[in-house]
Amino acid sequence: MIGSAIGGYKILSPLGEGGAGSVYKAKKNGKIVALKIPKILSPTDLRRLKREVCALSSVNNPNVAKIIEADVESPSPFIAMEFIEGDNLSEDVKANGVYEGKYLALLADKLAFALHAIHEAHIIHRDIKPGNVIIAQKGPVLVDFGIAMNPEETHLTRTGLIMGTPGYIAPEILEGAKEGAQSDWWSLCAVLAFAALGRSPFGGGGAAGILDREERGEFDFAPLCPAFASAFARALDPDPNLRLPVKNLIDVIWQNI
Repeated sequence: MIGSAIGGYKILSPLGEGGAGSVYKAKKNGKIVALKIPKILSPTDLRRLKREVCALSSVNNPNVAKIIEADVESPSPFIAMEFIEGDNLSEDVKANGVYEGKYLALLADKLAFALHAIHEAHIIHRDIKPGNVIIAQKGPVLVDFGIAMNPEETHLTRTGLIMGTPGYIAPEILEGAKEGAQSDWWSLCAVLAFAALGRSPFGGGGAAGILDREERGEFDFAPLCPAFASAFARALDPDPNLRLPVKNLIDVIWQNI
């Protein structure tokens, strides 16, 4: 694909690839974009893609990557999205350390603002994780709306379905529930915990062990202060009915600056 053109965009380099499609850095008329080439395997896939492209086009939020152009009707469908310069949250934490104090609070505020705008457009992100938060000059930006995933990451639940990334998949999804707004919010809380800890609160190792700890609500929040640890544990409760709302988690973060 490198060097070829789709929709007038010259493909420069790969950015990500997965079961749902591929993402490339591309260029047209001097403008760099993230060019998403979805895999359309069924009429249902195409209908969902059309709905989400239409909905995303209506989202105008500085912390959400914007659609620049899309053609999902042609034999070679594509979506050209704003290319965000910067490291993803995982790379940023590795290079600069964890988020603390007002920096964690502002990160939480901006990502919650972005996710609220996405849900207002009736979109479920489906893959919120540190790799899909770009730390740009204008602040954090949510990217990659389930259209493509990085092949280096494990994206399997215990049933073998492609659903998300272990450590950032809401526990109810593992039990067979449909993805929804509350599962996105749980994933966002897991991302904020990563930003505060520099690692997942569910530990490392194989996917099966991480998923088991998610389902059982086994966390490791050391060395966070007790107020933070308690708030994150409640926000990441495996039972959706017992979870601390994200707004309350953010309030705790601000109160403990």
